[in-house]
Amino acid sequence: MVRVQTRMLVLAAAVAVVSCAQSGDRTRSGLFEPHRVSVAQGNYVTQPALDRVRRGMTPDQVRRLLGTPLVRDVFHPNRWDYVFRMQYPDGSAVLRRATVFFENERVAGVEAHDLPASEDGSDPVLPSVKAGD
Repeated sequence: MVRVQTRMLVLAAAVAVVSCAQSGDRTRSGLFEPHRVSVAQGNYVTQPALDRVRRGMTPDQVRRLLGTPLVRDVFHPNRWDYVFRMQYPDGSAVLRRATVFFENERVAGVEAHDLPASEDGSDPVLPSVKAGD
């Protein structure tokens, strides 16, 4: 009986090691998988919030509307980058960026790509951000 249990234990260990070693997917560990969570980082900015930023506004006014920027480059002090990144458990990610340019301490321009239209829950990353995942 002990020999059968030992053989079963050795067989189970071998299967676990082989399945882990042959996994080609970096996000999966094989037989035993760890719990992974979505990770939200940065400034969540919507298009309507960015649309309220107007030429001629001061940096303090922009900060009140959008918050403190994630990136303030020392080599480009007249540029504020609002970056948002959502990393999903499967390894995929969403990256969004909005940039505000200043001249003489006033807004000179704004650039953004693919910002959500609202915070109504239709944005797939929003429930994760709200829930704190």
